[in-house]
Amino acid sequence: MINSYEVVLADTEESKNIHYNLRYQIFCLEKGFEEAGRFKNEMEKDIYDDKAIHFLVNSNNRWIGTFRLVVDQFGSLPFQKVTAFDSPQFLPHNLQTAEFSRLGILRPFQKLRNGQPPKESSENESEIMLKMLHAAREYCCANGIGYVICLCRRSIARVLNQFGIQARSIGPAIIHHGPRMPFALNLADSHAFDSIVNSCLTAGRAYSVYSEIYSNEALLALAA
Repeated sequence: MINSYEVVLADTEESKNIHYNLRYQIFCLEKGFEEAGRFKNEMEKDIYDDKAIHFLVNSNNRWIGTFRLVVDQFGSLPFQKVTAFDSPQFLPHNLQTAEFSRLGILRPFQKLRNGQPPKESSENESEIMLKMLHAAREYCCANGIGYVICLCRRSIARVLNQFGIQARSIGPAIIHHGPRMPFALNLADSHAFDSIVNSCLTAGRAYSVYSEIYSNEALLALAA
């Protein structure tokens, strides 16, 4: 069983600010995908955050990663601003769709960056990714979201397939912060993923909720 990391739903202003600041560190300072000077108070935000569900990853009481689910009508998702959609047969009839984006992990926790042997470091990344996917799937299934779109590298799509989630290409490859391609994930067809989750993670919630555990009020209640 692997249980070193915790995924947390950021449902308060405080937790969302942690999320935005982590994105600033990852996407502005570390990766250089966004210009740091554009973002006030070191918070990396965009127009899609108002329609997004935000998540954090915690390791040993340190916030180390982020991702979000942008929930909107198909046709208004972020990937459709930068690439074409060429799979009309895919159109998710009357199903809510979300885009999985702003997936980031602070550099010291990435593969071969933290001084660990390659095998151990790679296992850490796999654990983080598996827990992120588990949390995203559980949230989507609980909220009637049938498909998730991901604009990502082919290598990420291969990881998804290894985890039992079939990533289907729905558009051409583009250059957007490196080579990317849009993939659709059918959450209803993920029995293989469930088997992997059951074999690798202990039973329990796929994610915690920030306001229930980490907010000042919740901490005071636990201490009482």
